Parts: sequence; structure tokens; C-alpha cells
Amino acid sequence: MLVVIPFILAAGSLSTLVSGAPVPSTFSARNAFASLRSLVERNSDTYTTYGGDGLVSQGWPAQSDWVSSFDTMLFNNNKGIMTSSCSEWNVADNSDSEITDIYNGIKTVSAESGVDARFILAIILQESNGCVRVPTTNWGVRNPGLMQDHNGAATCNENGVQNPCPADTITQMIRDGTEGTSSGDGLKQCLAESKATDVSMYYKAARIFNSGSIDSSGNLGAGVATHCYASDVANRLTGWVYATHTCSESSIGSMTGTVTATTGGGDTTNPGDNTHTPTVTPTTVVPTVTPTIVVPTQVGDSTPSSTKAPGASASCKGWYTVQSGDYCGIVEQKFGVTMAQLQSWNTQLLSDCSNLWLGYSYCVSA
Repeated sequence: MLVVIPFILAAGSLSTLVSGAPVPSTFSARNAFASLRSLVERNSDTYTTYGGDGLVSQGWPAQSDWVSSFDTMLFNNNKGIMTSSCSEWNVADNSDSEITDIYNGIKTVSAESGVDARFILAIILQESNGCVRVPTTNWGVRNPGLMQDHNGAATCNENGVQNPCPADTITQMIRDGTEGTSSGDGLKQCLAESKATDVSMYYKAARIFNSGSIDSSGNLGAGVATHCYASDVANRLTGWVYATHTCSESSIGSMTGTVTATTGGGDTTNPGDNTHTPTVTPTTVVPTVTPTIVVPTQVGDSTPSSTKAPGASASCKGWYTVQSGDYCGIVEQKFGVTMAQLQSWNTQLLSDCSNLWLGYSYCVSA
């Protein structure tokens, strides 16, 4: 079986129906292996081709099938890709602090807009693989930043490359793509335009974000721009990271129902439409690799700091005091534990890790 690294498909310019060009990328085997080795936990890393109108009745995933938490989706599933995606444009890869800034930016904008943080992250991955220095594209409409938004102000790669990419610029990239700009809509507006009240609103909004509209047939794979876009986003939301991409751009527009990949590959081209999205084939095939998970020998300190986290286990055997820049993913990797374990030992720790407080000691072994 071959592993095809997911490729970047840029958003459309939305209201004008002019798609932004794909940002070409060939995610190297070297980076793929490094990312796989660093992976600690994934949900369901398979690719299912979703055809039709985005309804659960046609096989599309219910929201309960999504990766359970934003932290898991970013730090456990996709951090490996985000750590090494920028090198494909010969610019510096994301630093840990820049990935933390992406995390904080998504959380901020999600709270502002009401748009699910996991959905924002799925679009960022689809558009730029999370590279803060992704080039600004312009194929009739300028598309900058992490979400290749509609003529937004924020970018770290246009008329020069910024390294480091400032935290406020990263947040503004996410805000422009989620809340829209004066020139075009963001995810918030696309969700409203979907006119759906069930989970299909996300898949329809993804299609609108990419191409500016949904085909009159209602099929999310028909019409212009990137036909597999909504299917790709649905897969990212349910845990797809490295599994073979099997959606066929040439046939998904006439398909209803689902096809789950087992072995082999599918059509991984991004032909788009001559008027909207130029043809590119930005995939790299690498051999199948089984990641080796090394459990650290660290078990934590025998005594906590003066301040225990609320809800920490009274029978805790190992403690960790949170340092600047920490998040749940780092703690999980450092001590070889899962988010579920952390929450069982620290009963007031929220699933989105928003109350992992600096200077507090949390139980990491019991």
C-alpha cells in the first residue's frame, strides 16, 4: 500500500466565483517520515470519498464522528505536517511558537465568530497545510495567508518573507478567512449561505468557500474549482492525515454515497476549471510507514509545586508543573499519556485544554 501525502487546494474568491489558485506543494518523503515518527495519536486515518449533497443520510459523517477535540486534531494528528510543510516553498518551517500562535489564533477567532475550531483548522490544512509563510497567490483575485482568503491584509509571504511570523498577523490571517474581509466572505458567511441547520452546513460551506457557490444539482462534487474539496474537508474532520487520497476529481460530481479506500490510490490531481483554478498535480507518493511510538521514561515529579491544579488526583504519583508554551499535546508527548488519562487524573481539565494554567501542577501518572 502506498501513502499519498495530502496536497493543498486553495479556496475560491467566494462571492466573485473566481477561485484562488492552488498553492503548489510536494510534501517530501523526508518530511513525511519525520512527521510519522513524531505522531503519538490519531483518530481514524483513512480516506472515504463522500459524494452527494453533504447529508448524513448519504453517508457523510455526523458531527459526532469528527475528531473529538480541537487539541487532538491539531497537536496529536496534524502537528507533524504543520512542523515541516513550509519547506516545500523554500522558506523556514513553522516554529513551535508559531504553531502555538496558530492554536491561540484559532481559539480566539472561533470564540469571536462562533465557528467550530475544528472546522477552521480543517480549512487551514486544506489551504496551506498550516504553513504560516505560505505564498500569497493571485489568479485574478489575491489570496493570502493560512486560509488563502479573499484579499485579506495579513500575510507573511508577499513582497518578502517574515520570519518569525508575528502572532497578531497569524491571528489576522485566521480572522480574514473565518470572518471574511471587505472584499469577500469567510467561513462564517459561507455557513449562513449554506442555509442548512444540520452538519451538512459545514460541508456545504467548505464548497462555497472553495468555489463561491454550490452547483445547481446540489452535489458538492459538481460545478467549478476543486471538486473533491468538501470530501477532503470532511475527511480531515474525521481524522485523515496520511492515508491515500482516493477522491477522483473527474467522477465525484456524479457520485452519491461513499467509497472507503483500502489499498491503492485514486485520482489525486486538482484539475479545477480553466477559468477558475489552473491544473496542478501536487502529490508525492512515499512508501508505507508504521510510526514507532516511543513512550518516554519520564513519570513526573514526586511532589507538586505549591499550586495543584483543580481536580488533580489525590493519589497522584507523578506531577508536572506547566511552563510557558506548554499545551496538552506537549504534556501528552512528554509523558507518553493520552488526553483521556490526563482528564481522568485531573478531573477539571477541559477537553479543549483551555484551562491548562501556567505554574500549576497537573497529575501525569497515577
